[in-house]
Amino acid sequence: MKLWSCLAAFILLMVNASFSLASESIKVAAIFAKTSKVAMGAELQLNGIRYAVEELNKKGGLLGKKLELLEFDNQGTAIGSMIAARKAVEAGVATVFGSNWSSHSLAIAPILQEAKIPMISNISTNPKVTLVGDYIFRVCYIDPFQGKVLANFAIKDLKAMTAGLLVNVDGQYSEGLADFFIENYQNQGGKILFVEEYLEKNSDFTSFFEKIKKHQPEVLFHPGHTKMSAFVIKQARESGINTVFLGGDGWNDSMYKIAGSSIEGSYYTNHWHQSSANRKSLTFVDKYKSLSREFDPATALADDCVSVFADAVLRARSFEPPRIRDALAATKDFEGITGAISFDDNGDPIKPAVILKFENGTSVYVKTVDP
Repeated sequence: MKLWSCLAAFILLMVNASFSLASESIKVAAIFAKTSKVAMGAELQLNGIRYAVEELNKKGGLLGKKLELLEFDNQGTAIGSMIAARKAVEAGVATVFGSNWSSHSLAIAPILQEAKIPMISNISTNPKVTLVGDYIFRVCYIDPFQGKVLANFAIKDLKAMTAGLLVNVDGQYSEGLADFFIENYQNQGGKILFVEEYLEKNSDFTSFFEKIKKHQPEVLFHPGHTKMSAFVIKQARESGINTVFLGGDGWNDSMYKIAGSSIEGSYYTNHWHQSSANRKSLTFVDKYKSLSREFDPATALADDCVSVFADAVLRARSFEPPRIRDALAATKDFEGITGAISFDDNGDPIKPAVILKFENGTSVYVKTVDP
């Protein structure tokens, strides 16, 4: 009798242990700015990660396990990003999503590469990011392509043969995108009249406005992020400057909250527009609208980060980071919200860009440009 009792207890222990193991969650991390002025642009992206993880878990998770999303605040700085990355490594995550600013991703990438943990950025476009190593990926196009698209659009569509630039020398995104725009613009016969540089904390752009009035460029390129770009355009309009502004994927509709109608008539490149007709895009837009959730192209890219990770896990049939990395590298024609994703040898997708225009209180689609 005692033997049977012991055997029954042992079997029950094994069943409970097996159940516990099967229900154990898999940790993944998101590294974005949750505090500081950078947080305004990052919140929608972090929401994209959260929503995608929620959706996966509602469907049973991956390989029978739920995902546990750990959120690390990089406080809007490169140093904060490094600290967050080390915390993610210590937590034993299977992958890291983020970050959005290229300077933050460049701080994170070496730490994750050394730890052999895959990193997938949604919108860091500086080409140096994925060159850090073979564990670093992104789901967005890169700045050499974006700079070319903007230069071509300025010359061929806007017929603008003169340009001025305002560049944030504290940001690798701003400096890199400016360089690629200048190179492609000049190669097509365009003339750069001036390049005005500023520091991130700057709030006085008087010298920039004076140069605009003196040189009268046909377009003004500001490769900045939402808050500063909106601030600059608003001040320029208040100074009587009506020149067309151009921007990159650091811009979005949140600029209306800062500058109102001042930004109308400005053009910028981005990765996606909600008018896209692909199946996943339509589903994404419908769900966000039905839930009254705010979204932008970077939100869609954040969702794609999670989806491409999930696809890699299912193909690898493993949560081991090296096997996930190998599956990510082998990704071909994965249908994402922002289009088909196939990674090249550097971990970069080859994708088109869209040109958008601020008009009537929103971003309207202008055209798609293929690689």
